[in-house]
Parts: sequence; structure tokens; C-alpha cells
Amino acid sequence: MGDGSGKCANVVRLLVGYLEHQLPPDVHADLEQHLSGCPRCITQLKTYQCTVSLLHSVREEDLPPELRFTLKSFIDRKCRN
Repeated sequence: MGDGSGKCANVVRLLVGYLEHQLPPDVHADLEQHLSGCPRCITQLKTYQCTVSLLHSVREEDLPPELRFTLKSFIDRKCRN
């Protein structure tokens, strides 16, 4: 079945929905099955979880103004759909 790297690319796109429990049950189950056998995606998931918890713990006023501006610009650019 190959190295599964194509599947891994799809997994990364689903991580947000997975962590926020917003995936349909069948997709959630498929993703858990993939994660159970893919150390690379488990690492990605853990990294993402750490990033999200870190972001939730930082208050906007804790950031220097120039970093706040840079971060906002980056998010606006990358998240515009």
C-alpha cells in the first residue's frame, strides 16, 4: 500500500476537526485508525496540540506590539478563505 504519505497529507488537513471533535464519526474513526499506525502523524498531532494549548495560554496584551502585528498579518494572509 506504499508509505501512506498521500494519506498523511490528508490527515494533517483533518487535525483541527479531529481535535475539536467536529469530524463525522466515520471520518473520525478512519483518522484514529491511521493515527494508530503512523508515528509521523502522531508527532504532527502532538505538535499541533501543544501549539494550540500554547496559543490559548498567551494573552494578546502579553505580546510586543510588533509581534502582534506580524502574527495578525500572517494569520490574515494564511487563513483567508
